Amino acid sequence: MELQIKEILAKETYELRHPFLRKGQPIESCQLEKDEDTDTIHLGAYYAYSLVGILSAIYNECSEHKTRRAVQLRAMAVHPDFRRKKIASQLIQAILSKLKEKQSVEIVWLNARVIANDLYLNNGFSPVGLPFEIEPIGTHQRFIKWINHES
Repeated sequence: MELQIKEILAKETYELRHPFLRKGQPIESCQLEKDEDTDTIHLGAYYAYSLVGILSAIYNECSEHKTRRAVQLRAMAVHPDFRRKKIASQLIQAILSKLKEKQSVEIVWLNARVIANDLYLNNGFSPVGLPFEIEPIGTHQRFIKWINHES
């Protein structure tokens, strides 16, 4: 499968954010805090010119490491017809590669739906603390990955 991953605008993520992450909520719920910041990165995965996956990286403090320069991964979604094809892992690796270029980033963290725990474990993230609820979305687990700038 020939997949192209490229930077996109925040509003372009809504095509997948709304039906798969904010279903039943108003379209305005797709707008995330800091979505439009100049250092926020939004990636889109395209297959045959169709958007099939998204991931955003937003500079946000990590409560477990407040003195470290941190980036939060948010709003990961892959169209159901394209799941289990390693698209999510490719998006994660692409964003990590971009973040490694920014020498000031030390930590990447996220709150993942527990159903996606294996995805983040398989991509080198470590769980932090116990699962918790985010209403009205569901049970989540926090993950952290330290950025190594040597490679």
